[in-house]
Amino acid sequence: MLVQPGTGYDLLLSAVRLLEPRSRARVTRAPDLAQAASQLPPDVGDAIRAIGREPFISLLGWAHATLETPSAKALLDAIARSDPAELRLAALGYHRVAMTSVTPAATIRAAADGDAEAIREMRRSSYPRLKHWQATLAHVLAIDPPAFRDELLAGLRGWYRAGFGDLEAGIRARASADADVARRLLDERGLLGAIEQLAPGMTFAHEFGQDTIVLVPSVAITPGWALTDYGRTLVIAYPVMDRDTPAAQVERLAQLADALGDPIRIRAIRELRAGARTTSDLARRLGVPRTSLQHHLSVLIEAGIVAMAVDDASTGRLALRAGALDELARLATGVTA
Repeated sequence: MLVQPGTGYDLLLSAVRLLEPRSRARVTRAPDLAQAASQLPPDVGDAIRAIGREPFISLLGWAHATLETPSAKALLDAIARSDPAELRLAALGYHRVAMTSVTPAATIRAAADGDAEAIREMRRSSYPRLKHWQATLAHVLAIDPPAFRDELLAGLRGWYRAGFGDLEAGIRARASADADVARRLLDERGLLGAIEQLAPGMTFAHEFGQDTIVLVPSVAITPGWALTDYGRTLVIAYPVMDRDTPAAQVERLAQLADALGDPIRIRAIRELRAGARTTSDLARRLGVPRTSLQHHLSVLIEAGIVAMAVDDASTGRLALRAGALDELARLATGVTA
């Protein structure tokens, strides 16, 4: 196990979370990044949005495999020097179990090589209901590898120059400090106990064949988490937080209270008290559309009340996180005492 902070990771993750208005509005602990992203030149934002969010998550694994020191500058230099065909394959999820479990790796490679039948098969089999991913496939498979590399580099370089670079020193300092906390948690509680504290909305199961697990403290992804595999390495990005201070406890209490502030979410918690369920099953039991339930689940997951079993980016069963409601009572008692 390795705890590895790096501004290169946050450069990728900020593209996921901050350069889409819907995601930017959810970032509560990185207002400086959100402000910088809101002032981004249109051409830079357009380039990143055209690529879509999943390639940036996939490239977390590529960055770890490629870089000895994953700084933002090192990442940009590595992209500029990369083999464009291999870079695009990595961005398309060629090294991710979540992608190759639904579309064989050979089909992904053939689609990347321009095989029309393979492209159709990848569009058909690779999460056809995820509109953002299908938009990514339509765009990325329609341009050649050098054009993809140039677009990726232009977007990330533009974002770095427009705002990320000015904030990099602060991001580095916060991530490094949180990495020290993560290492202590690993020593005291082991991997599963540490992840429960670092990313409370995630239930992690160590998969066979994963030799290396890399924990990445991220300012940009706060709140939330992301993970991806690359070969035999699993990268888990978790949110940087000010932990165990009075101010942090008040903020945490407010987050929990906000998560409970909707009848649908309270009904979902009641259903999950009886046992773990899939999203479709839970939607059916609540009598609400699955698409409507997704928003409520994301609030509960990010608040750490509900946990989702995951392996790479694939999702499994939802479960009420043990101790979450006890935490609410403890914090409420402590704040009002």
